[in-house]
Amino acid sequence: MLNRTHVTLILVLAVLVWAATLMLFGYRAEWYYLKPFTVTVSVVTLTCLAFDRWWWRWPVFKGWLVTDPDLQGTWKASLTSNWKDPTTGQQTPPIECAVTVRQTFSSLSFRLFTRESSSYLAAHKLVRQNDGVFQLFGTYQNTPDIRLRGVRSEIHYGALLLEVRGEPPKAMSGHYWTDRGTSGPLVLSDRVTEILSSYEEAAKKFGFCCGDGRTE
Repeated sequence: MLNRTHVTLILVLAVLVWAATLMLFGYRAEWYYLKPFTVTVSVVTLTCLAFDRWWWRWPVFKGWLVTDPDLQGTWKASLTSNWKDPTTGQQTPPIECAVTVRQTFSSLSFRLFTRESSSYLAAHKLVRQNDGVFQLFGTYQNTPDIRLRGVRSEIHYGALLLEVRGEPPKAMSGHYWTDRGTSGPLVLSDRVTEILSSYEEAAKKFGFCCGDGRTE
């Protein structure tokens, strides 16, 4: 995202090139031509800010200026782990969770909530494949509830790959794997526009029932 300093430097460069071109062709570059400079900087800065925050979502820009899909909102999610309870030998059932995506034209954040933990993307890349399908690659850190650390779950790291489905996006599906040796499918659906901030809010919104919420 361009800030005021970036815009100022770009415009200074443009003015210098413009002035040099005028002189090259035998015209005089007068100082009073620079009077609108500060107004221009402000207008361009505000335009860049508005486009980065809001305007890039407008359909008029899709396809020719903006290609990335709009993923912002809260998604209902389900993940399945190959982890087995050492006491029973049974695989854990699918875990209901939620993913919040905050997105601008220049940035994206992705946070997954379960009953017992939250995970956020530390690094990501949204890639358009040759067939037009977008895939989200990411590495994440999972932070369990502090009451579980040293008991049965610790902070750990993992990676994920999700394929964006639909235009506008209706779902994302793929898989994840962790440095604990666990892995499994991850499916996102039923997006709402609200940015929810906790598992409890998501449980009320999506009507989660039971499930152990084991950290992944």
